[in-house]
Formats: sequence, C-alpha cells, structure tokens
Amino acid sequence: MSRRHWAAGIVLALSLHGLGHAQTIGAGDAAAPLAGCDTDLVRLNQLTGWQVQWPQELAALARRPAADRAAALPRWRAAAAGLDADMAALERHRRAGTTAPKAVVQRVLAQIDALVATPAAPGLTDPDWRAFLDGELTPKARAFADYLRTAYLPAAGETSDLASSETGRRCFEQAAARWTSRSMTSAEIEATGRTLLARYRLELQTLEGVEAAAIPATLAHLRDGEGRPAATREDILRISRDAIDRAVAAAPAWFDASPAQAPLEVEPIATALEATLPAGFYAQAAGDEPARYLINLSRPSDRRLMAEVIAFHEAVPGHHLAFSTARRPGTFNSGFVEGWAIYAEHLADEMGLYGGREDRLGMVAKHLWAASRLIVEPGLHVHGWTRDEAVAFLLENTALSRAEIEVEVDRYLAMPGQSLAYMIGYETLRAARERTEAAQGAAFDIRAFHGRVLAPGSRPLDQLAAEFP
Repeated sequence: MSRRHWAAGIVLALSLHGLGHAQTIGAGDAAAPLAGCDTDLVRLNQLTGWQVQWPQELAALARRPAADRAAALPRWRAAAAGLDADMAALERHRRAGTTAPKAVVQRVLAQIDALVATPAAPGLTDPDWRAFLDGELTPKARAFADYLRTAYLPAAGETSDLASSETGRRCFEQAAARWTSRSMTSAEIEATGRTLLARYRLELQTLEGVEAAAIPATLAHLRDGEGRPAATREDILRISRDAIDRAVAAAPAWFDASPAQAPLEVEPIATALEATLPAGFYAQAAGDEPARYLINLSRPSDRRLMAEVIAFHEAVPGHHLAFSTARRPGTFNSGFVEGWAIYAEHLADEMGLYGGREDRLGMVAKHLWAASRLIVEPGLHVHGWTRDEAVAFLLENTALSRAEIEVEVDRYLAMPGQSLAYMIGYETLRAARERTEAAQGAAFDIRAFHGRVLAPGSRPLDQLAAEFP
C-alpha cells in the first residue's frame, strides 16, 4: 500500500495506487478516525478527499494492463455514484445547520473546480473509460461543485461543528486517540502543548541570546525574513537535496542500515496543488516507482527558514530512513510515524546536520509550530475558537507566514486530532530514549537503540513505551 506523509504531519494510507484496486470515497483516510461521528468532515477534506486522490489513482490505473483497467471500471462507476450519496448527506446536515467549517468547504470547492477544468485522466484512452470519465464522472463532479457553491457553502459555519455539542467534543478525543494511539483528554492535550511551547520558547531564547520579552520580536523577524536573501524555487530544491545528501552520508554512524540503498527522488509537487497543500510530503516506494520527497515550492522565501528541518523530517533521518530500514512493516500508526519524524528533526541537530545558525532557528521555529497545535486543536474543536482566533494564536507563537498559518488552521479544522500525532509521538520516543540511557549508562549504544525502535516497524505508542520500561 502506498502511503504519503505530509510535512507538517499528514499521513495518508492511500488506495492501492499501483494496482488500481480501490477508489477514495468522501474524505478518504481522514474519515476513519471520525467513525460513528455525525459530521460532514467524513465527506469533505482538502487533503485526503476524493478530489485530491482520484487524479492520482486514475493516473496509476492508466499504467496498468488493459485487463486491469477493464476490471476496475465497475468499481469506479460505484465510486462516482457515491457522490450522489454524499450530496444527500450534506444536504441533510445543511438543513439541520450542522455543516463542515466554511474554510474547509472553500478549499474543497476550489480543488474540484480545478479538477473539472481539464480533461480527466488523459492517459486512460479506452473508449469505455472515456465515455465514463467524460460523460459521467466529470459531470457528476461538476454537479457536486455546483451544489457546494450554491447551496452548502452559503450555509456553512465559521467554527468546528464538533465544538457545538458534548458528543462532538467526545468525537474530537476519539479522533485524537485514533491518530496518536494515546488516550488523552482534551485538557491533557492542551496542558502538554503549553509545556512544550514553554520549552521551545526557552530554546529560542537561548539560541538567540534574548530575554523572554523579546520573543515576539524574534518571531516577527524570523517570519519577515529581514536580512535574509530572497530565495527562489530552485534554491529550496537545492537546499533540500544538499541537506538530505549530508544526512545520508552521516547515517551509518547512527543507524545499522544505510538509507543510501533505498532510492529517493526529490521533486516539486504539482503547481496546481501548491495553494491548498502544506510544505511537502513523502511517498513510499510503490512497485517500480521509487520513494519521493515532493516539495511545495510556492512562496520560496517564506519556506527557506524551515527547508532543512522539513527535509530531515520527510527524508533522512525521518520518514524515508524509517520506512526503508524497518525489517517489518508493522501496523501503521500515525503517532509512531510522525513522532519518529519529529525525533529525526531533533536528532539531525545532534548529528550536526543543520547547515548553520539560521537553519537551527528554523528547527526551533518548526517545533514551536508543532507544539502550538496541541493548543490550537482543542481551541477549535472543544472551545469553539473561530478560524481568526486560531490564526491569531499561531501568529503570536510561531514564525509561520500568515498564508502558511491559514493553510494549517484549515487543515486542523478538516482533520481533528491528526496534527497531535507529531509531538505526542515525539514525547513518547524521547522518554523511551531517556529511560534507556539512564538504565544502560555508559553502555548505551545509539545505533542499537535506533534499531530497536525502527526494526519492528510502525506500532501503537503504548506498545512502544512498554518496550522501553
């Protein structure tokens, strides 16, 4: 199964892309953690929804033999019919006044409009497929967009519908537990976030040599990039590739297996998706296709600060190293996967991989961002924060640009609990390492520790913690 790991934290267990055996329905993978919850977030999602996944699934199908393409057509007819069922469910909630947040609807609508503006899956040239795509699927997608535009969007609310009831708040905690594999109340999640935020603010003070009162000015300076040369799209690609090359060269001293044996391509994401997606993602190797780190190259001057830390997160020593060196695939768990990637960001500093002080500042800035999520998500889904309130909190506590913050807040609105997996997973790994170092003393071997963590593959955080008592 092909999986994608979004920088900043989204893990998608996608439909069997290389085989064309399945189609994404509704919100895709983002729906499962909300199972049993009466929310339209199981149908609308700008990161994992059908309108994002179908073009990729169809493109993969176009590369399959003719017999596979013919066998897949009946399943795709059912997937297209699913849009009618989704519209009926959306209409019920619209009438009841319990809609998905407006910001999510707007982003999904923009993606569908872009999708239907060009011919669907030009690589699928079989006459039966063309008749279905051009005569049924595209018109159905266009009708879905028209419904969102004319009926649903005008009725959509500004806040998370989960925050409107105790049942919704329980759904948030359910989703958080499913993403992280740790059962925590919303109050515990928020308290952890405030502890982590204080930790990284102190780290920023130390690195910059400033008092606490200067933190807002420091964050504003990092956000504005004053004194930093303007970066180009090519710069971000070059910086990311160079950082990964350094990490691959250094890895043998820290890991038993070398990631150099697992090919990795570094390339841009599609420009049509840049405006609605985070900074990038890692896609595991699938069939004959190598693993890829795909980077969002829009607003390159904004992205320069964190270019290296995100490369370490997505590639080496992050996702690519973890997946390419695990001896067993394990049971996929977002808390483990994203927790390791945040651990990798810290480890890269320990390994001396960051190119300079500016890149280490980018590392701390990213950790402030990840810690802030544990406060913002309960704010949105429990306390009923508006989108503007969440944006204001992140402007005050991170170095992200406003444009990036708006993409992030809309992601948190769309995927309750997902962004918590990073820091909750990291804290579990950090504590496991501290216990192991304390128990083994001078005999502690970092390569052996990493082997014990990675060899079994992904697994629930409670299981991981129990392995390192």
